[in-house]
Amino acid sequence: MSIKPMSSAMERRNAATTEIDTLSTHDMLAMINREDKQVTDAIAACLPDITRLVDNATATLSRGGRVVLAGAGASGRTAVLTAGEFAPDNKHSLMALIAGGMQSMVQTSEQAASDYDRGVKDLETIAFSNNDMLIGLSVSGKTPWVWGALRQAWSLGARVAIITQDASSEAAQLADIAIVPDTGPEVVAGFNNPKAHLAQKQILTMLTTGIAIRSGRVFSNLRVDVQASTTRWQERQIAIVMEVAGCPRAQAKVALANSNNHCRTAILSILSGLDAWRSRELLSDNNDNLRLALLEARQPHLNRA
Repeated sequence: MSIKPMSSAMERRNAATTEIDTLSTHDMLAMINREDKQVTDAIAACLPDITRLVDNATATLSRGGRVVLAGAGASGRTAVLTAGEFAPDNKHSLMALIAGGMQSMVQTSEQAASDYDRGVKDLETIAFSNNDMLIGLSVSGKTPWVWGALRQAWSLGARVAIITQDASSEAAQLADIAIVPDTGPEVVAGFNNPKAHLAQKQILTMLTTGIAIRSGRVFSNLRVDVQASTTRWQERQIAIVMEVAGCPRAQAKVALANSNNHCRTAILSILSGLDAWRSRELLSDNNDNLRLALLEARQPHLNRA
């Protein structure tokens, strides 16, 4: 893959901001804010491709595969933070790789980012297979480490996606799903790519929110997969059960205790009137989807059981 410097959407000067260095602080910030608003419109134009991304990622997870986010530098740090924030207990199959390993969360390793073979080896290290899905993050679409990982995933027959700014890059051409938000030139050229990275972050937020909803981690608009790992999260569990079930605190605490602190089981037991054991069994039958389990629990034959 060619990595020669070339004119790109990220490197062009922004005609709208050529006088930004002459403005007052307020006007300067207002100009930056106007430019940032273009990101939302750029993402809206990519919604069909983002829909495919969410549906494919959800399908991968539902069959027991992993969804791996991979990037170098700022893109890699975004990948790691996204995976870490997806669920507080980290017991899920959304994971992240960053070129150069976790030390690159503090300082970017240009050497690792430029190492195609290391991208291949890093996928091999996690035993990546055709049952998994790789989502590459590369603003330029030309990062050698990301390209190596993408080629390795593609060679295994795995689903491959990329979030980039260059639709003509080899990475975008290789990917099954290429998400290319046209955020336009940056406010200040030659510094970094804040608009491109902002788009990247928003798309990944849509991805993780979509996965959470489609995998039954959300009921209505509340996360109901919270684990009681700390006192803070125990309190969060109680608050969620009270809100969803419309019950007092004491009832929520009893339901959680009877459900081994499984939030969805506690909610289902209160709303359905079933005991904790039957509620947990019903959730398991419905892939831990609370809404589906609740619909089944309300069927007349269950109430007679």
